[in-house]
Amino acid sequence: MASKLKQVKFYLNKEQYEKLKEIAEQQGLSVPALVKSMVLELLGEIEYGDLITRVKELEKKYEQLAREVGRIEKDLALLARRCSKS
Repeated sequence: MASKLKQVKFYLNKEQYEKLKEIAEQQGLSVPALVKSMVLELLGEIEYGDLITRVKELEKKYEQLAREVGRIEKDLALLARRCSKS
């Protein structure tokens, strides 16, 4: 039984590929996954929502959590100093 999926193949120069690779890494994706996501978005066929938007939302949540953890660490350090003075 032949697959109904078709492979798409094209070439980029080294600089273009490196830029694409950097974008993919920033999104936490492989180059093929990023390109597929972009094509499906362009075709209006993303089944589970816009992957890139979802990744960006997760990055924002991560940054917020990192800031909150930083505040907690500062509070703990301050508390530790106060306890050591007692």
